[in-house]
Amino acid sequence: MKYFKASIVLLLLLLAPIKHIAAQEVSSNSNYNKVDYSNIILPPLDVLFENAKNTPIYEMADVKAAIERKLLTKEKRAFLGFFSLRGSYQYGMFGNESTYTDVAISPYLSYSTQAQNGYTLGAGINIPLDQLFDLKPRVTRQKLALRSAELEREIKYDEIKREIIQMYAMATSQLQVLQIRSESLVLATVQYEISEKNFANGTIESSELSVDKERQSKAREAFESSKFELTKSLMILEVISRTSIIKHK
Repeated sequence: MKYFKASIVLLLLLLAPIKHIAAQEVSSNSNYNKVDYSNIILPPLDVLFENAKNTPIYEMADVKAAIERKLLTKEKRAFLGFFSLRGSYQYGMFGNESTYTDVAISPYLSYSTQAQNGYTLGAGINIPLDQLFDLKPRVTRQKLALRSAELEREIKYDEIKREIIQMYAMATSQLQVLQIRSESLVLATVQYEISEKNFANGTIESSELSVDKERQSKAREAFESSKFELTKSLMILEVISRTSIIKHK
């Protein structure tokens, strides 16, 4: 009876710092040992939503809307295509060659040069009737194209937000499950260590030690499974929200 009470006291002492070791790494061979699960804090959803605007899917939809907006501006100025301006400018040395003669003077040749410049300006109007009557409909069609691109961007954004909410809720739940399974693993490990000492002292049979070992193994397996699922959810959440969440030791 005294030994049983001592075991209870020992168990309570070991469980006292559970909150600090709730997410401790158990397997040294795990790929997730470098992740500090005890310091994982999920950012607010509005931060994740805002950062998600940096994802390629959203940026591609945003670029498409920007292109349609530029095309709308172009269509509003389409009437300028009915008008044209033209001009030219020339500059150079012009030569003049002449021959002079008279009844009393024999013919002689004279040559002179002079710098000259010149320019011309002109304007024209050409209004195809089909384009004239299509001016307003073209602007209307482009406004609809822009609105369609903006709606497509919002649809993509809503899809991203739904994925973020789903993974956020999953990660929150998995953090709680990991805490519970971590405590279960600590309890199972403490119980197995006690059973090992009892077996060494000859107070229990090997079958009881085997049962506690199996219980510890199952608790370890459940803990590692939860850690894997949590890490996967957090990594997906980082990708779709473009936000760093997992902290490494």
